[in-house]
Amino acid sequence: MTVPTDNPPVTEWPAVPLWRRMALPGACLLIGMAIGSTVLLGRHQTADAAAAMPSRPTSIEVALEDRLLALEARHQAQAAAATRSDIQRAPQADRFFAAALHLQAAIASPRPWLREYELVVALAPPGALARPLGEVLASHAARGIPTEADLRERFMTLTPVLAARVPAGGGLLERAGSTVRGGFANVGLVSPPAPSPTDATLAGIANQLRRGSLAAAVADAATLDASVQPLIAGWLAQARARLAVEQAIQETLLHALSPVARPA
Repeated sequence: MTVPTDNPPVTEWPAVPLWRRMALPGACLLIGMAIGSTVLLGRHQTADAAAAMPSRPTSIEVALEDRLLALEARHQAQAAAATRSDIQRAPQADRFFAAALHLQAAIASPRPWLREYELVVALAPPGALARPLGEVLASHAARGIPTEADLRERFMTLTPVLAARVPAGGGLLERAGSTVRGGFANVGLVSPPAPSPTDATLAGIANQLRRGSLAAAVADAATLDASVQPLIAGWLAQARARLAVEQAIQETLLHALSPVARPA
């Protein structure tokens, strides 16, 4: 006879392997780490983007900057006014000397310098600007004069024309021999023939212009053959005009610096 019991029958589940029991917690851990890394990366990117974006100045910063700019402009205006006042209160001889220096700087360019010349005349004390020097300056102030660089370039342009225009010296046979010798010299068979006097003079003038010796270049150009003088007459006139203006300003400055012209 079977005796009944109150306990229900116990169901026995099959044993779960260890790796399955560890898989779920491990997956949860990996998911949590991935979410945390994503959040941290997002925060860093946000911070970098915020640092890269230019910060907008506040109204207080804008007001301070405007105030500083206004103060700086006011200071510059006061300094300029003080400088003009000092110039106006300076002795007339000093103002004349400063104007002459300004004129000397103005003739370094080919532009007209009439205003600079008129300022020199207006500020000149009695006897400070000699009449011949003033006439030289007045004759070129409205047009200006070419610079030394301009004169050098123009002469280099004229050099081939001048060399071709000068008649060759010697007889027909001598000129033919020089031509043949020059052809052999071009291929290195013989030494080149000696330059003609005209070629040597032109080369010397070009060298003097490169060194800045305009007066010596003008003196040598005046000795060229009479057949080329009409071609170089315009260049000589411009070069002599520059020399005359430079000399007039130099003499004016020296006179202004002399003890007789500048009282103690």
